[in-house]
Amino acid sequence: MKELDKWVDVRKKQVREVIDMDLTIVEDKELNSYITLKEVKEVESPHRIPVNGKWITKLDKGYTIIEYSPLDKLYNVRVHINDKMEILEYYFDIILEHEIREIDGEKVPFYNDLYLDVIFYQIPATRTLPFIILDDRDELKSALKREKIDEEQYDLAYSIANDLMEEILRGENKFVNRGLEDYLKYRKNR
Repeated sequence: MKELDKWVDVRKKQVREVIDMDLTIVEDKELNSYITLKEVKEVESPHRIPVNGKWITKLDKGYTIIEYSPLDKLYNVRVHINDKMEILEYYFDIILEHEIREIDGEKVPFYNDLYLDVIFYQIPATRTLPFIILDDRDELKSALKREKIDEEQYDLAYSIANDLMEEILRGENKFVNRGLEDYLKYRKNR
């Protein structure tokens, strides 16, 4: 398998527009996962994306991102929550591996991103029904062409994504099934 060096620090993912936020990182042994809670206090400007033909706000003041880094899965998942405590989406990065690094006395999750993503949009984002998309297939194919990954990693990314989508459709993904449980448990702005 080819050496992949696309490490992502969970503290910095999906917060480009953020000027100020509360950050909480905890290890949840029951889930065999690290949970990173990003409670947004101020943004440069709201981050908006098109979903189902309409623009929605994905990140703004008062929004929260819960990021799960499960140590026994080859994905990392972010749960985007709006200021009305509604889940907008579950965003799964397909990964090659996790690593916990000690930074300033704190354990911080990192993951080695394998390009492909699965997004599970919820009704507050779609305004109709939940749906799943497989995203960044072109980015994965380009990485293979540029020899950033090999065929085995390319196939692995699709295998993980397909298994994950089936698990979500069966209603068996433990992170999706948690809903707002960890947001309510770990948030600072109660």
